[in-house]
Amino acid sequence: MDIKKVIIASLIYAFWSFLIGYFVPEIAGWATIMAALAAGIYVGYKSDVGKSFDNGLLAGLLGGIFGAVIMNYTPSLLGIPLKVATSEFLSPIAELIETSFPWVSELFLIVIGTIFGGIGGIIGSRKKLGKVFLFLTLFLLFIFYGAIDNVAWNWGRADWTWNMSISHVLTNRIDLFIAVVFAAFTTILAFVLLG
Repeated sequence: MDIKKVIIASLIYAFWSFLIGYFVPEIAGWATIMAALAAGIYVGYKSDVGKSFDNGLLAGLLGGIFGAVIMNYTPSLLGIPLKVATSEFLSPIAELIETSFPWVSELFLIVIGTIFGGIGGIIGSRKKLGKVFLFLTLFLLFIFYGAIDNVAWNWGRADWTWNMSISHVLTNRIDLFIAVVFAAFTTILAFVLLG
């Protein structure tokens, strides 16, 4: 078991759950599943299937617990609300039992992290998918950089928010095209140079 990778993957799950849901509200209900899969893929990369599955489960479990604790004791961080919509198909269940069990969102965060972290671990163990993971990571980093650039350009404007910066990047065809080209070129270059 690679403890360092498991800890990093658990942090990926905890923080990506919040950030995806905040910056791209259209897919907020699926943010936890996407973050758990990404964490599992990361921790499972270049490992055998059994070890990848175990590490993915553990990363999802630890990330879910970490995220649940943060959610309860820190309502927001730098204006980003740390309350995640666990999943669209679980929302009716959460609303039904949340009144009698106030920690239901946190419990779902842990359960989703554990299940999809394990699935992501299995996916990550397939070596060919490493290229896909690298491409998606580079693409998302470029989009995030574009959002930061928009914030810098519009600094001091009261009518400009982080949400608007992300929306601008995601709806701008030129930004998306450059992000895809950059991610594809860097991924190809990495695998050509590193084998």
